[in-house]
Parts: sequence; structure tokens; C-alpha cells
Amino acid sequence: MKRIAFLFILFLGIVAQAQVSFTGTATRDAIALNERLRVEFKMNVDGDSFRPPNFAGFSIASGPIQGISQSYVNGKGTFTKSYTYILAPESTGPKTIGRATMNYQGEEFSTTPFTVSITKSIADPRATTSNEPVREIAEQNIHLVAEVSNASPYLNEAIRVVYKLYVSNNSGINGWTETDSPKYADFWSQNIDNRDQQVRTGTYQGQEYRYLVLREAILYPQKTGSLTIEPLVLDVNVQVPSGRRDFFGRSFMTTEKLRVTAGARAINVKDLPQEGRPASFTGAVGQFDFGVSLTRAQLESGESLVATVEAKGTGNLQLMQLPKLDVPERLEVYEPERVDKTQTTYSGVRGSIADNYTIVPQSGGTFTLPDVEFSYFDPAARQYKTINSGENRIEVSGPAVTANSNSGTNVLSAGDTFAFIKTSTDLEPIQQKRFYGTTVYWSIVGAMFLLIPLVLLFKKRREVVASDVQGRKVKKANKLSKKYLSEARRNIGNAEAFYESLERALHNFLKSKLKITAAEMTKQRVDELLQQRRVQDEARTEFISLLSTAEMARYAPSTATAMQEDYDKASKVINQLDKQLN
Repeated sequence: MKRIAFLFILFLGIVAQAQVSFTGTATRDAIALNERLRVEFKMNVDGDSFRPPNFAGFSIASGPIQGISQSYVNGKGTFTKSYTYILAPESTGPKTIGRATMNYQGEEFSTTPFTVSITKSIADPRATTSNEPVREIAEQNIHLVAEVSNASPYLNEAIRVVYKLYVSNNSGINGWTETDSPKYADFWSQNIDNRDQQVRTGTYQGQEYRYLVLREAILYPQKTGSLTIEPLVLDVNVQVPSGRRDFFGRSFMTTEKLRVTAGARAINVKDLPQEGRPASFTGAVGQFDFGVSLTRAQLESGESLVATVEAKGTGNLQLMQLPKLDVPERLEVYEPERVDKTQTTYSGVRGSIADNYTIVPQSGGTFTLPDVEFSYFDPAARQYKTINSGENRIEVSGPAVTANSNSGTNVLSAGDTFAFIKTSTDLEPIQQKRFYGTTVYWSIVGAMFLLIPLVLLFKKRREVVASDVQGRKVKKANKLSKKYLSEARRNIGNAEAFYESLERALHNFLKSKLKITAAEMTKQRVDELLQQRRVQDEARTEFISLLSTAEMARYAPSTATAMQEDYDKASKVINQLDKQLN
């Protein structure tokens, strides 16, 4: 029994060691003699007794800058501790960064040595400034990426582009500004609504990061060849460790403004194959079902029915053409009405489109709507597919129309000559009692005059109620603002919940005071409206700053003290604006 217990403890120790990660990395594999190299040693445990290598062939320009990050996302906790050095090479040639060591739970761990090549000095070295270490840390910890679902689609095949902002666990962001939006020339594009922005965990170049999906779009290429998706460019306020610590050993964070870009993406669009293309193909690309349906198959002459030509599925529904419905000459048909029931999803545009034909038979008989053929290209199967609707039969009751062989005109058959003469009557007597001038007549006239003031009063009341709709919205938004501000106070200590409540409180306050909608809720528009209402500059600037903080602080490390300060600022600035906007 003791032996089993010993083996179990030994097994736990092996598992614990296997979970420890201690690595050393450099920003580049080769640099010039007059450039700088950033080296980072990172561990996923709280190790101690850290000892760096001797950095032979280098002088230490800055460091060590120590960073500690601990976060919980979706119930999963992560811990990262890092030591960063900025090194200046002393000579050319290959240089080896040796082993760094640290201790954890009585065990010693070390990194793997790696080699960096030092070349001759260059004419245009990378700029070096006093804040270069901090900036280099920011550049290595923030990445803007455009992920494309398919870089080689067919013409009119849907592709999805997702813009993600990756942030390392030992950094944070405190707001960003979009300086250049992506451009989708030669694409039909549809943005995907992404209001529920959540911070998620993932990997980037083999390292664990937090990331935020900034925007998503579905694109349909409209021409073949090499097409370019222009990049998204952001100015991001990055929070990175400054290398200084407070009395309790916690790292001070410093903010560095950094411009990041997703880079242009090249898309190689293939033409649809000519081989096997059906004559009925009109440009549909995707996966579809097709059919023709009737609202009714039996009716009377002169009545109407609706024939629906419908395609449903996933693909370029809003760009393709539906085949035409061929209707016999003896049926009167109107121009079709297009019905669009589509929505943009992560896999493309999904739903259905239909052409509704209103048909009115002018005579009795049996009529046949011929088969309708629909063809589309399936990019997954890489082939064309054809669906036939089948014939539809219409039975119409009423006098039939036949062709006169002598004149070539259509005449009624002999048995139906008097088919449209009514066989029943609804006659009224010639002598009727007079209604004009009777007591009932004058009573009705008097009542109508008495009702006029009541109608006017009712109309006035409805106008008042209608005009007060905005007032009710304002009152509701004001109540919501107070509700979310109280909710934010209760959530101090929980950064994501606190700043979400604070943001809602600020937005509802704006709705109640400026009478604007959610679509107008941009910082630039709010700033313009506050200036127009002659709000004092100090209060206006403080409010815009709070909006930016509330939008982004939930994605960055924050303390209870900082949350309390932001709550106090919000209460103060809301009171100031409330007085100035009345």
C-alpha cells in the first residue's frame, strides 16, 4: 500500500513538472550591429530565483522589465510571468543566448539556448528612443489579424473575413481609433452584426492570447483574377508593464499609443467552369432547393391564383436571377413580385427569394404550367446541378372558350350563350316610405352635431398622446440610466460587469438628454451635440473620456480603486450635464 501511495505521489510530481512552461525568445533571428534586440523569458508559474544568462557578445541596454499577468476568461485561469531585456550587440557574427534558470517548488527549470545572427551596421537602423523597450513590448503583444475563410474562391462564392485584435496576457488595451477602414472593391459585401463583443482565448503563432472580434463581413467576388482586400488600420492605446512596482510588488502599467494594421489580403478568384454548364444556368452559386407552387389549383373563371417560383438555401441569393414562368396565352398574368427573405449568417447569405406571379384565368378549362428548370453551381461539389419543378395543372370552372375554324376568333360555345345572365333577382318596391324630415332623421342630424366637439376633443387628445411618445422614451431612458449606474456601483470589483453597466448608464443618459438613437451614439456625434448645447468644455471632455474608458476598460486589467474612481467621475459628470442640459 505504501508503494502504491509513493508511486501516486511520484506521478503527480511528473504531471506538475509537465505543466510548467519556461521559454526564452527573441524578437528576430538576425539584426544589424547598430540595432537592438528584445529578449523575453516567460514562465506560466510563479517561479523564483530567476537567473538570466550572461548575454555574451551583448550589452544590456535596458532591463529586466518584469511583468505578471493573471486572468480568468470563460472560467479558465491563466498566469504569465516574464522578464524582458533590450540588448545591444557588441560585434558581428552568430551569438548564442544561453540558458536562463528559475526555481519552482524546489525544482530547477531552464530555457533552451538559441542563436541570433549579427550583421554589419545598416544605413537606416530601427529607431531607438528612450521608450523603445516599452514600445517593443507593445509591438510584440498586440496583433491585428484579418482571417479569410477561403483565399481562392469561385466567382460569386461566399467568403468570410474576420478582423481579430490579439492581446497577450501580460498587456491590455485602453481604447482604439479606426484610422482606415477595409475596402472591398470588386466584392459584393454584407457586414455581420457583432454587437455582443466578448473577450475570448486563443493562440497566435503558437502563443496563448486573448482576442476580440472587431468586425466580420461576408464577401461575394464579382470578377475573376487577383483581388485585394484593403487593410483595417487602428491606433491602439496599449497598456504594458513599465518595469516599476508599488509597495505591494504589483507592476505599474504604462500606456503606449501604437498603430497596427491587418495588412492587405490577396484573393485569387477562379472563374466558373465552362464544361458542363447548363443552358438554364443564370449565375446562381451555392447550395439550393427549387420549386414552383400554386396557392390554389381549382378556381372559378375570373378569380385569381398566385404561382410562386422559389429558390432557397445558402449562396448568392440577392445577386442571382430566377428562371421565368411560362404561362399559357389564355391565362392573364401580371409582372412578378419579388419576395426576399434572406439574412446574412457566418456561412453566407441564407434564406429564400421568390417571384410571385398573379394569374387570372379568363375562361374555363384545364391549363398546364410547363416544367421550370433551375441550374446552379455547387462550389463544394465543384459541379453544376439542375432541379426541375415539374408541371402544374390548373382546373378552371366556367364557360370554355373555343376557336372558330372559319374566322379564327374565340367564341362561346352554344350551351354557354346565356351563362352570364342572372337567374335570380333582388328587386325593390317603387313606392317607399320617406325618411327625410322624419323624427328619426332629425335625431340623427342633431346627434351628429353633438358628436363634432367630442370628435375634436378625442383627436386633440390623440395628438397629445402621440406627441408625448418621445417624452415617455426620455423618461424610460432616464430611469434606465439611474438603474445601470446603481448596478455599476454594486459590480465594483468585477471589471467586465462594472464597465458594461457604466457604459449602459452613460448611453441611456445621452438618450434622455440629447434625444438620440443608438445608431447616433458615436463619440464624435455626442461631442458635436454637447458643443451645440453649450456644455462646459471640462464636463464635455470628461464625459467623452468616460465613454472611451467604459467601452474599453473591461478588456484591460483594472483594480477596484480604478473602478471606484470611474464611478465617482460618472456620478459627478452626469450631475453636471444634467444641470447644464435642462
